[in-house]
Amino acid sequence: MSVILRRMEYKDLQQVYDLEKQIFADAWPPESFINEIENRHRSYPFLMTQENKIVGYGVVLHLPGELHINNIAVVPEYRRQGYGKKMMQHILNKFSDTSEMYLEVRRSNTAAIRLYEKFNFERVYLRKAYYGDGEDALVMRRVSALEKG
Repeated sequence: MSVILRRMEYKDLQQVYDLEKQIFADAWPPESFINEIENRHRSYPFLMTQENKIVGYGVVLHLPGELHINNIAVVPEYRRQGYGKKMMQHILNKFSDTSEMYLEVRRSNTAAIRLYEKFNFERVYLRKAYYGDGEDALVMRRVSALEKG
């Protein structure tokens, strides 16, 4: 699986937005991705491509000592092939100096929850009716080994 991970650019917006609508019922609007691309000092929007085709993407907000994984997605036909794991490893490697990482995931998304738990994310609490359709979000946190001990 030869993939390239790179920062998202303006030229990627239409394709990312089309995928976002396909993957999520509560898709981010294009303006949200534009804001993330323009906020270079705090945001890291990225793509994973294989043979010049987007197979996954994510958006990470980096604050001093804290990281929020705001959006992470694998294109449906590429799921269960290790791409999500590769994207998570990329985030952890790129921001290895960050002491705490957070994310929200749909309570029903057991595959994603299992993946995050493999990377030592722990369930912190539930956000009731977080998503537009009323589904709860599970808030998960990963604390670095240095902070734990």
